[in-house]
Amino acid sequence: MGGRGGSSGMIKTQSLDEYLGERGLSSPISDYMVDKMRIPHGMTSRQNKQFLKDAEKARNDYSNKRNAAIKEYNSKIAAGTIKAPGKYDKLIKTARGHEDNPSVQAARRALKKRGINWKTGKKL
Repeated sequence: MGGRGGSSGMIKTQSLDEYLGERGLSSPISDYMVDKMRIPHGMTSRQNKQFLKDAEKARNDYSNKRNAAIKEYNSKIAAGTIKAPGKYDKLIKTARGHEDNPSVQAARRALKKRGINWKTGKKL
């Protein structure tokens, strides 16, 4: 069975960006305004005030959720349920990509130069 994290006994290695991305909170700003339509003849003053009020509420909600997720990530790191990526983890992850990709080739060369096997992540 195996796998990452959970009952397999392995500690999941995950960066803050990956953690936030799983929760839909990867962007530092809310995307609430992205898909709001333009009103062809403008809005009344009352509609505009309500629109701005809704936008501010969405912005604050998103910010609170993101900050809570960051605190949760940091507490999980401290508790040891998640491990922050090490010095070479990103290189190893890149090196496991398709062999025709130049960035994969560069990552493999960099790991080889440092004496690390890109398949296992252990010293050569």
